[in-house]
Amino acid sequence: MTDLGRELHSFFRERKADFINLLQSLVEQETPSKEPASFTEILEIISHNFQKLDFNVEHTEGQQTAGQLLCKPEGFNSQVPTQLVLGHVDTVWNIGTLNDMPFSVDGNKVSGPGIFDMKAGICMMIFAMKAIRELGKIFEVQPVFLITTDEEIGSRESKNLIIEQAKQAERTFVLEPSLGTEGKIKTERKGIGQFEIIIKGKPSHAGLDPEKGVSAIVGLSNVVQQLVELNDPEKGISVNVGTIEGGERANVVAAKSKAVVDVRVPTTEDGNEIKNKIYNIDPRLNGIEITATGGIGRPPLEKNEANQKLWEITKSLGADLDLHLKEGKSGGGSDGNFTNLFSPTIDGLGAVGEGAHAYHEKIFLEETLKRAELLTLLLLYPSVEE
Repeated sequence: MTDLGRELHSFFRERKADFINLLQSLVEQETPSKEPASFTEILEIISHNFQKLDFNVEHTEGQQTAGQLLCKPEGFNSQVPTQLVLGHVDTVWNIGTLNDMPFSVDGNKVSGPGIFDMKAGICMMIFAMKAIRELGKIFEVQPVFLITTDEEIGSRESKNLIIEQAKQAERTFVLEPSLGTEGKIKTERKGIGQFEIIIKGKPSHAGLDPEKGVSAIVGLSNVVQQLVELNDPEKGISVNVGTIEGGERANVVAAKSKAVVDVRVPTTEDGNEIKNKIYNIDPRLNGIEITATGGIGRPPLEKNEANQKLWEITKSLGADLDLHLKEGKSGGGSDGNFTNLFSPTIDGLGAVGEGAHAYHEKIFLEETLKRAELLTLLLLYPSVEE
């Protein structure tokens, strides 16, 4: 371990209790994505902490969400290279979940709703900047912290701001939780799409004139079979018919039916191909009309030369901390899927733990503090732009 590594190790261990206290204050603010009024206190806590670190904090109001916090260091110079640090404070948990999943510390395990995905990552951001400030270190690349409130529901309101900041950034670090209990860095993510398929048939009386009708439900069954056939596990393509509905009553040949489909693809090329197949699906039944809408909302985070270089830097800095980092591919998406189109991105840099979106959600404290040390080293790393 390097001298700086030892210095950071001591810093974070000496402030373990402070880290836990801040983490508890974040977790005990329940923030489901679709309840913007619930975010007032947590955004104030985060803003206050960044302001104490000499950051200017701008709150962009949302229309249907709680909006975003954009935190820039005082004296920010748009002509100097920047690095984007990205995270979200919305969770999948409803108000009242704390009654059944209270914040708790059990040795190295710290549990609570949203702690792993990803309030511990927000805590890491703040403490990394505390380390830089209190240890008197100087960053060459200006850090810009963007904290959103709608990642779990598709980032519709925050997407434009995320892309705007990524376009200006030399590199991007996404503080989503790491992959697996061993804490793999996410250097690849699948793209995610959602499609809605409407099937129109011809209604008729099921008893008097069944032959005059064309069942949209039978049409839907043909469509579902074709959608299932699009799955290709070897290539990493998954097509899941998540919901179906159709018909009005048992004695009417169904006039309309619908399927909502989730698609995961490893490459942009695969996404384009699947979209084309869905939009041109075969009715296989005379009198059936099919209308498909939707597409790949989050493009894949694919490997390229730039993010491979950033991964090598990350791995090397990890070694300075006696961390033997491994990389992995995630089937889930994040805002890193957007940033990687414009800025080299390292994702899954956040907490080490398990149970995202599950009742056993927790972080491993020591491993997460170690990951905070790594984040600090990355923030201090000099510019690599030529």
